[in-house]
Amino acid sequence: MKDREEIKILWEGPFKIDDILNNNIDQKYDVTARSQGIYQIYGSHPLYGNGVLVYIGRTKDVNGFKSRLKGRWVIENGSDTENVEVYLGTIFSDSKKIENENDLIDKSEVLLINAMKPAYNSSNIQSANEDFIEENFILHNEGNYRSLYPVLDSKYFWKTYENFAIINKYAEVIKDRNSKDILDEDNYYGFIVNEDTMETDKYELWLCVDYKIWNDKKLPLTLQIVTEEKRILTTLKKSNDYHIFNYADDTDDEFYYKGLSIDENIADEIHKIKKQISL
Repeated sequence: MKDREEIKILWEGPFKIDDILNNNIDQKYDVTARSQGIYQIYGSHPLYGNGVLVYIGRTKDVNGFKSRLKGRWVIENGSDTENVEVYLGTIFSDSKKIENENDLIDKSEVLLINAMKPAYNSSNIQSANEDFIEENFILHNEGNYRSLYPVLDSKYFWKTYENFAIINKYAEVIKDRNSKDILDEDNYYGFIVNEDTMETDKYELWLCVDYKIWNDKKLPLTLQIVTEEKRILTTLKKSNDYHIFNYADDTDDEFYYKGLSIDENIADEIHKIKKQISL
């Protein structure tokens, strides 16, 4: 197993876009308008509000940030262009010379976008390829990194990609009559397994990535049962496999769940629980 690679980014800012385009960054900063690296853009979004992270990008251009940020749609077409703030990040090392800087910039950008999911990024979200999934590195954000996580583990976030891929796969494979509509919401990504027979079954069976369970319980992939049927609730309460969960003690959002491994036969598990609660 190869050693964990460590990538360090020094973030500086905030900068006004005009200062970057006019090469007018104060000399107290290490970064310049012609540096290469990663950038964050903060601005307004009609859904998420003001001063939020709306975009992450990178530049490997010889003219650096100045060239890359000129004419960017996300800057010129926002609802509050006067208050856009940009943070610039450059790769650095405490001791040794930096090699393959462009490769480090690429890997950092994809990991940051998949971890943070900025409002106006789309091309790199869920687009990590197999080469990236096999990467094994830790990203350290230092300096004024604002909304970013200070440390990101590539293996943890590539797991996101793997589980999204599984959801997409089973949305087509597991079906009662039709392929499933995947719901991509703020707190989960998944679909209802039994949506075609829900009215008679009196329960909803979900296969999904639930972000709160992932964060709280370290279970990225779950099978969930939502029901008010007393007979089914009694069955689930007796089960050692399924556990109750609710959001902020809100009993209206209460459900039972089981964590799944991507290595197990998920189709068999779904069939098993459907048979058990339909008896």
